Amino acid sequence: MNHVTYCAGCGHGMVPILSKKGATQPSCFWCEGVDARTMEMAKWADSPTGKPERAAFQSFD
Repeated sequence: MNHVTYCAGCGHGMVPILSKKGATQPSCFWCEGVDARTMEMAKWADSPTGKPERAAFQSFD
C-alpha cells in the first residue's frame, strides 16, 4: 500500500491485515476488536526486520 487509508469511524490510519483468503484488507485496530497476536504481527511487519532487503542481481559468469 502506497497511500494511507483513514478509518471513517475514528480517523486513525488503517493497517493492512491478511484475510482468511490470504489477501490483504485494511483494518482499524481502534474500531475493531483485534487480538494481541495480530497487533504484534503488524508491528513486526512494519519494523526493519520484517521488510526483506532488495536482492542484488549477480551474473553467473
